[in-house]
Amino acid sequence: MQEAMHAARLVAVHSALLALLDEQQGEHPRTLDAITVTLSRDPEIGGLDVVYMAGGMPVAGEGA
Repeated sequence: MQEAMHAARLVAVHSALLALLDEQQGEHPRTLDAITVTLSRDPEIGGLDVVYMAGGMPVAGEGA
């Protein structure tokens, strides 16, 4: 059961990241081809950084 839940979470993350990539395509003249996501968990603060890439170079980013 635990493996099935893990697989379901991976599918959900994959779908969400593809949606972010597709959403950003219209805002950037260069074609975006990758996303780098960094998650951090600290007892006081958590973080999420997303970097959008085109041709191996970062072209935009956001964080929370």
